[in-house]
Amino acid sequence: MRIVLLLGFVICGVVYSMGQHVIKGSIIDDASEKGVANASVKVVNTNIHTTSDDAGLFQVSVPGKDNVVLEISHIGYVRQTDTINVATETNIVIRLHTSAKFLNEIEITDRYHQPQSMVINTIKSREIKETPLLDVGTLLKREPNVGGIKKGALGIDPVIRGFKYSQVAVQIDGYTKIEGGCPNRMDPTASHVNINEIKEIKIYKGPFALKYGPNMGGMVNIEKYNPVFNSAFKNNVSMIVGGQTNHEGYKSGIRVYGGNSKAAYTLSANKSNYGNYKSGNEEVINAASNNYNYSIGVGVKPFKNQVLSLSYDRSYGRNVDFAALPMDERTDDTRVSQLNWFLSPQSKSIQWVKISAYNSDVNHVMDNKNRPFSDTVVAVSDIHATNSGGRVSTGINMGGGILETGISYEHIFKDGQRSKTLIMQPNMPSFSESLWNNAHIDNTGIFAEYRLNKGNMDIILAGRADYNQAGSDSLTRYKADGSVVFFDDNTKSDYLNFSVSAGLTWHFTAKSSAFVSVGSGTRSPDMTERYIVLLPVGYDSYDYLGNPQLKPETNHEIDLGYIHSCENSGTLEVAVFGSYVTDYISSKLIPPSEIKPQTRGVLGVKQFVNIPEAYLGGFELSYSTPQSKDYKIKLTTAYTAGVNPKATVYHFDSDGNLTNTETVKNDPLPEIPPLETNLWLGYSFLDNKIMPELHLRAVAAQNSISQAYGEDDTPGFILTDFRLLYNYNTSMSLSAGVNNIFDLNYYEHLNRRIIGSNTPFYEPGRLFYLNIIVNL
Repeated sequence: MRIVLLLGFVICGVVYSMGQHVIKGSIIDDASEKGVANASVKVVNTNIHTTSDDAGLFQVSVPGKDNVVLEISHIGYVRQTDTINVATETNIVIRLHTSAKFLNEIEITDRYHQPQSMVINTIKSREIKETPLLDVGTLLKREPNVGGIKKGALGIDPVIRGFKYSQVAVQIDGYTKIEGGCPNRMDPTASHVNINEIKEIKIYKGPFALKYGPNMGGMVNIEKYNPVFNSAFKNNVSMIVGGQTNHEGYKSGIRVYGGNSKAAYTLSANKSNYGNYKSGNEEVINAASNNYNYSIGVGVKPFKNQVLSLSYDRSYGRNVDFAALPMDERTDDTRVSQLNWFLSPQSKSIQWVKISAYNSDVNHVMDNKNRPFSDTVVAVSDIHATNSGGRVSTGINMGGGILETGISYEHIFKDGQRSKTLIMQPNMPSFSESLWNNAHIDNTGIFAEYRLNKGNMDIILAGRADYNQAGSDSLTRYKADGSVVFFDDNTKSDYLNFSVSAGLTWHFTAKSSAFVSVGSGTRSPDMTERYIVLLPVGYDSYDYLGNPQLKPETNHEIDLGYIHSCENSGTLEVAVFGSYVTDYISSKLIPPSEIKPQTRGVLGVKQFVNIPEAYLGGFELSYSTPQSKDYKIKLTTAYTAGVNPKATVYHFDSDGNLTNTETVKNDPLPEIPPLETNLWLGYSFLDNKIMPELHLRAVAAQNSISQAYGEDDTPGFILTDFRLLYNYNTSMSLSAGVNNIFDLNYYEHLNRRIIGSNTPFYEPGRLFYLNIIVNL
């Protein structure tokens, strides 16, 4: 793998040729003065083109010293051309003007745009608002090779190409992270973000987006609405209200925002309330939730080419049901603060400097009062979790390319207790036990990403080094009588991790390109893997025990892709990938003679361990018709498979006693979704005023299941949804539809089973919805 990665650096030298001149610059929104990401930059009358990065920066190499004409385009902006004097203008600023057609956030989804040599799926705000979905996790499940582990009403954990939990990095605005309190991850990062607050979601697949932090299997970046500057002072109001049947309830939100060229603001408030739902066979599933939040953001320009912004979000969760977990969420109170300072010095060497800092604070209370066994033991867990940190980065012109480099820091802290009251015993004795005992993880990283454009080739090289330190007070578990069940005070560990990646995109023509990316991404074990003490936190029916001495796991991956885009025929994209994971974090059974389980109904105790290796691979294919056409056809299909070369299967008798163990070769990795195909068919009437759309989703049966984890196979299904979009005028639009038209009784392979049974966690049956969106 090191040899393969070295080839990426060799390619850079091979493609360098004499007589090339580099034009570098930035593309910014004329009103907000923020960088415009993913803008297309084409050298007219040539096959040379590139796209701007997340900060709006671009570079392009042109032959000779003559003047060239650049054509710059982006959805939502007026297409423009600029004549550039190659000999004198090498670092330029291009200002784009918003197209009048898009002033009211009527955004078109460009899911498969490929801004660099990795697979990135993008979900725009308009699509987010038009759905009846409750949270971010449910929305992510619509993307190819992206699934979600469902345990209740909210809190769906994304799975990207078979990587899950902490193998997938989820963050807000490119740097902010939230540490949930629940050991069973009922409150992952995405669950703390109200769906009405989201401007855009980007899914980065593979261990390649290293500048954002430790990245092993993929990353999800949730971009929220931030203050936007205007050339002249103005105020805007955006409102949404939506309701639905079956999973009966509503969502509502209002955002007031505005400002001038020196100061800007955004204020918002949202509330959603949903009840239980019925599956296709009329079974009632406990999935009620009640959530609300408010947020404020302000931005100022204290000096020329500088922007300072501050935001604060306060969110609340109340009585959220998790039918597949031993507890429900009683309360969740979360505070998130963010601070950003951006400087564009307009110098020849430094493009920009950015300093960001954040703090997230979660207070999470859970109980089992709605469980059948609460008549004997009532358990209440109260967890406090914080995550704070930040990053400093700068963009530097270097060697004809752009180098982004910086340093990041993250501090995670968790503490919490679970109190138990034994109802059936004399005097109702109570006792408490630690779930997290002043546990902390600190990660300091340095990173660099270098982008270079040479003719028809785009090259990107990235690397980072992370120093990860972790510790906790002793891991202990006591019985009600005070005797020790488990004790471990060897809780400290330090790791120095290195990650590298290299990517090359070759533009054959203006319509066709291919890319290859190779990378090695490493991540250290998370809080649960290190410090959980005898709780059933996995898919299988075992109490789990943390392992403070776990080693980091590393994903060595290669991606190959091809893209063909034509204004008349549409866009076709194909990508294949293969991953070789070393020190993969799995689990093994601890003999009952050493430690017995503490949760009723589980089979035994497993401890997190590293296994030597695991393999994953798969493909993604997508096609979409041109956006200029009135008709719409979009097709995606994706598949992932994973293998543990040597797994251990444990066999138990009917009384729960271990009878024997069995070694299984090439056991499938657990919790990987099956083959899935999606087809969208739509048509635009009356100049985009009315747009009906039919969505067919075909999911194959999953028979490739893990024996070691006791997985069950799941049947395939075909869903049919319909929605109608109606743009009443430039200020108001309606989205109405019906999901699961034929009231199919089905469940996803990644859904957990209903707690205390082998009953599948069924999805909602037929559901009607209506959303009204207003922008003033």
